[in-house]
Amino acid sequence: LLVIYFSQILREGPKMFAAAPNTLFTIAAGNDSSNNDLYPDYPANIVAENKIVVAATLGYRQLAEFSNYGATKVDVAAPGVAITSTVPTNTYIPLSGTSQATPYVTNVIATMKDLNPSLTTRDLKAIILGTVDVKDWLKGKVKTSGIVNRARALKAAEFAKTQTVDLAISKARAMIADVPVEKSLSLKPR
Repeated sequence: LLVIYFSQILREGPKMFAAAPNTLFTIAAGNDSSNNDLYPDYPANIVAENKIVVAATLGYRQLAEFSNYGATKVDVAAPGVAITSTVPTNTYIPLSGTSQATPYVTNVIATMKDLNPSLTTRDLKAIILGTVDVKDWLKGKVKTSGIVNRARALKAAEFAKTQTVDLAISKARAMIADVPVEKSLSLKPR
């Protein structure tokens, strides 16, 4: 019965995204340490052009141990471990999950749109995917093999005011370096 339910969701789900074609949805990949390519996750595995699926990382060093992944079903990664978050008691606590990584990407997209309101949903997605920091440890884990680079994405959004998105991405990649990886005092090899 559960298989029928999820098959129905994956079949009907594209209608949800199609109803808002000018919106770029950011979707959490899931927190089961699972491969979404093999074990579909809702709504991450719904096929739609106007969505980005986000895995979680521990800083810029490694995929979070709980994060779902998928070389074809998960697009990018973003920091998602011990992220300072608000809770209902009007306080802050560190939380972890792909639901912490996804708002990071949403914020980058919103800031890009503020910088350059003429960017379309397709442009925004192209910039996010095209400006990632490619990491060996994300190869085979996310489609882009990369983690979102905020500064590079914002620079590409600015450049796209006066040139094509492809050229803007290339210029931003040449100008903005990868995010430095913080040093750890741990003696364990990575």
